[in-house]
Amino acid sequence: MKTTLQLKGLLLLFALLTNFVHAQESTPTWVEKMHDPNSNFYETQQAFEDYWKDKTIEKGKGYKPFRRWEHYMAPRVYPSGDQTLPSRAYENFLEWEAQNSPSNVNRSSSAAGSWSPMGPFGKPTNGGAGRINFIRFDPTNSNIIWVGAPDGGLWKTTNGGTSWSTNTDQLTVIGCTDVAITPSNTQIMYLATGDGDGADSYSVGVLKSTDGGTTWNTTGLNWTASQGRTISKLLIHPTNASIILAATSIGIYRTTNAGTSWTQVRAGNFKDIEFKPGDPNTVYASGTTFWKSTDNGVSFTQVTSPSIPTTGVSRIAIAVTPANANYVYILIGRSSDEGFTNVSRSTDSGTTFATRATSPNLMGWSSTGADSGGQAWYDITIAASPTNAEEVLVGGVNIWRSTNGGSNWTINAHWTGSGAPYVHADHHDIVFLPGSGTTYFSGNDGGVFRTTNSGGAWTDLSSNLTIAQQYRISLSPNIEGKILAGHQDNGCNKLESGSWVQVYGGDGMDCFIDRTNNNTLYESYVYGEYRRSTNNGGSWTNIQTGIPTGSGNAAWLSVFKQDPVTATTLYAGGRAAMYKSTNSGTNWSAVGTPTGTGNIIEFAIAPSNNQIIYAIKQNAISRSTNGGTSFTNITGTLPVGSAALTNVCVSNVDPNKVWVTFSGYSAGNKVFKSTNGGTSWTNVSTGLPNLPCNTIVFENNSANDAVYMGTDVGVYYLDNTAT
Repeated sequence: MKTTLQLKGLLLLFALLTNFVHAQESTPTWVEKMHDPNSNFYETQQAFEDYWKDKTIEKGKGYKPFRRWEHYMAPRVYPSGDQTLPSRAYENFLEWEAQNSPSNVNRSSSAAGSWSPMGPFGKPTNGGAGRINFIRFDPTNSNIIWVGAPDGGLWKTTNGGTSWSTNTDQLTVIGCTDVAITPSNTQIMYLATGDGDGADSYSVGVLKSTDGGTTWNTTGLNWTASQGRTISKLLIHPTNASIILAATSIGIYRTTNAGTSWTQVRAGNFKDIEFKPGDPNTVYASGTTFWKSTDNGVSFTQVTSPSIPTTGVSRIAIAVTPANANYVYILIGRSSDEGFTNVSRSTDSGTTFATRATSPNLMGWSSTGADSGGQAWYDITIAASPTNAEEVLVGGVNIWRSTNGGSNWTINAHWTGSGAPYVHADHHDIVFLPGSGTTYFSGNDGGVFRTTNSGGAWTDLSSNLTIAQQYRISLSPNIEGKILAGHQDNGCNKLESGSWVQVYGGDGMDCFIDRTNNNTLYESYVYGEYRRSTNNGGSWTNIQTGIPTGSGNAAWLSVFKQDPVTATTLYAGGRAAMYKSTNSGTNWSAVGTPTGTGNIIEFAIAPSNNQIIYAIKQNAISRSTNGGTSFTNITGTLPVGSAALTNVCVSNVDPNKVWVTFSGYSAGNKVFKSTNGGTSWTNVSTGLPNLPCNTIVFENNSANDAVYMGTDVGVYYLDNTAT
């Protein structure tokens, strides 16, 4: 009797534990929520915080890519948390454009002003150009190469990477994740729009060009960006150009009429798809599981194997090789920490798999592979040599190489460490030059890199790619053309005498040039780590004494500014309280705390009276009349419950004239103006499209209160003569 009760108890416990495990496995991770447009931003944010709550923050583990995404999303989705909202920007712009005649709104850059690029063109000296999602070769000429950026368009070189050009700036979504070129007619091309690796942009479907990429038109696979879908890979049948396959976030799609119409042949979130070399009837596809088709993608069957976990998988990448058409390599990242699960290989065309390696950690930051975790959801790629079926490359944060079919691995390129040459971190695509076993390319967060000797040395081919993503720029007050700019993942960069140079690495955030000395520069890293250079960026001193820094202590981007009267006085936001330094940042102390939730997003010091400071948080604006010592809430009737405040500017001649901007998609609540220091506010949003407004600048000494505003689509102008 006792034994029976014990057995029943054990069975009950087992059932409860099993249900708990299944419940845990079925709960979406923060990565899944981040990429699911139907998830709520605040739930995604909480899932991320829960995951990292008791963990040490490390590089190369996905922490920073999420924080970048969070920084971008938070003001745009407030207060609803609807993650599809930011994808509506260009649609809203086009709707506004259609509804407003030229007589009502001066709506084109050609009518209102002219712009020319200032760069950086390619990589600044010592720096990186920006993120690349893919690299593809013209089927008939390998000197013609196409690359795509997650938010920077499709680029083409005709000289092997010496120079690049683009004409996709006016597409509805300029982010892209793949391009497929018809082998029999290279003028016919298909573009997978949107960012399939990160979450920089959503897809509007597959576009088609019949003139070699000069113009693009929609195909039968077309969506709105607000649907929150992505495409990760395109395949064109090698001998029947009418058949195309697309791996998307909602399934595998197939067309048999060159894109006119498409059929969903498999539901699910798919990230990779490959033909068996020489046999297009055999198709391999993967997302978090592995699938095989033997009828050219008409139907797919899941392949299971002890080498392919059924749960806990973040993403699977595929590699095939013409050197042995029966070989299929897969790289598996796990969902628990986005680290390395295994490299497995099939020698029977994807029917069965055997594990080749479970270590070192090919997804991690360490150049020895001794760490754990990684960013498998974000940067994962695998390639097999076209001339040697035993040579395999894996890209994560770093690049690893195997010459024995994936059993053993050596570091082939790294961001920081030893044992191989430097190549920028976070690899999204590794491809071999067609027909070559020693020349291969990497598309990563720094641009395009190439080796011609199997990784013995690497060359940056980013040339004139103009794809940098900038957080902030700052101008010299008295040297035209001298600029300091903070770049995502590519440092703080300086333009001077026509040349760009990286003056500090990592993520470049807020920065400025001393208004009294052009050789004194200020730059910041994430979470309010401030630095000062007195020799034009040659060397830097940390200026963080007395001020909170680091995750949880300061904002991702922590704004700081120089006093307009006393050059040695600096102010810093990014915390709940304002911080002040009177010795150029050597020491800081907290002063007043503005009203509102969270940290200070932005602030403006009145040039005509430096005792007056306006500071904004997400849901309030405050005013100080004693140099930041104390603040008074002046939010008044501003619609802070409907949209998040983003920026503030003040007249340089009248400290009581102030403007604030709002992010989000609350129509008509974009820009407000006060002429009495915030005692009352006037809505001056009339005529603006329903777009997030990010920044506003007062034109100094303007008699008509001219302001310029930057939004998610376009720059806008207003003065007192405009209606």
